[in-house]
Amino acid sequence: MTMTNQEFIENAPLYTRIPISSFIPPASIMRMCENSKCKRETTWFKIGNLRTILEGARPDIDLQHVGYECGLCKGNSMGVVYELLEWSPGGPSQYSYKAVRKIGQVPPASISVPPALTERLGTSAPYFRNALICRNSNFGIGAMSYLRRVVDEQTDNLIDVMADLSRTFSVPEEDIEKLLAAKNEVQYKEKLSVAAELIPVALRPGGVNPLGQLYKHTSIGLHNKTDEECIVIFDDLRLDFEYIFTNLHLQAEERRQFVNRMIKRASDPE
Repeated sequence: MTMTNQEFIENAPLYTRIPISSFIPPASIMRMCENSKCKRETTWFKIGNLRTILEGARPDIDLQHVGYECGLCKGNSMGVVYELLEWSPGGPSQYSYKAVRKIGQVPPASISVPPALTERLGTSAPYFRNALICRNSNFGIGAMSYLRRVVDEQTDNLIDVMADLSRTFSVPEEDIEKLLAAKNEVQYKEKLSVAAELIPVALRPGGVNPLGQLYKHTSIGLHNKTDEECIVIFDDLRLDFEYIFTNLHLQAEERRQFVNRMIKRASDPE
């Protein structure tokens, strides 16, 4: 797992070794501010850096702390405690570092789920929240397990949305019926696997099958991968997951309304 200095402060999970040489906290980061004056992602600026080397302990432990404050409202701040790893003196006041690890953050990394996504996930929303908790605590395998649980439980819903979208692209009803028939599979993974194969070409952006990607990568993460490797997969998949479960519903409804307007307009007498 590789990150920039800014990505480390913003997104690194706890207790994960991140290979960054000579880490220096960035002057600013982007972060959601919950202050009533903001309620959006804002720029936060560095307000302090407390360096503490644990004397008398292991000579390779170097703990440091850095703080940030919302540059817009000045009413919210956060702090990160991190450990510089595999360091060695290079002369007076000079050190060489190979990696860094976040060991504390106040307030904790956000585990909130966007309201629109919570509504779409329904009873599965708590599992996605648990996936975020696991991810932020470096339990990557647990994060992937919870994510796969959500995908499994919501497969029928995804199939219905894909069927609705298919109709707006004039996909033959016979093909749509085959897609809907995948819901009759007993096992969740079989439903998703079968449905993924039946997704119409029109619903494959850039030739990529969205359901197939969900099935493939959530499966990969649960077999022979470490916690850190699973976090990399989770982070890569998360945006696609949120897009599929949030925007495809909206896209289906918008396209259905668009098609209905076109049909009505075309049928109106001149």
